[in-house]
Amino acid sequence: MQDDGDRKLEAVLARAQAAVADLAKNFSEQAVVDLDNCAAFLKTAREQPSTRGDSVKEIYGIAHNLKGQGSSFGYPLITRIGQSLCQLTRPARAFSDADLGIMQAHLDAIRLILAKDIKGEGGEIGNKLAARLETLVAQTGA
Repeated sequence: MQDDGDRKLEAVLARAQAAVADLAKNFSEQAVVDLDNCAAFLKTAREQPSTRGDSVKEIYGIAHNLKGQGSSFGYPLITRIGQSLCQLTRPARAFSDADLGIMQAHLDAIRLILAKDIKGEGGEIGNKLAARLETLVAQTGA
């Protein structure tokens, strides 16, 4: 038999689960907005090398959010690629044009995952894609 405390806890849990489900519905849409923002920061980084570090810092913040949210909403491959992008954008160092190209490749990969609604780990192709991006990041020394 349940007491009032148990019923209240169950009600709170049900509301929390409903809120998470609602957030999950909007994740793809919000992630696309985030990717568009990253694209704008990347464009600024290319056009204004003197403030490149500031633009990359903004990309890092967005990548960090995508990394954290991906698995929560059924996209662990986005989490993995987001982690790789965070590694690339985290160091306080000068970012080359080649680094910006690798950032673009990460953004393109995440955009593809969302467009094709690739949930889970992405199978063999997803693993190869993420591994290639991770290798590119490792080659930068980041």
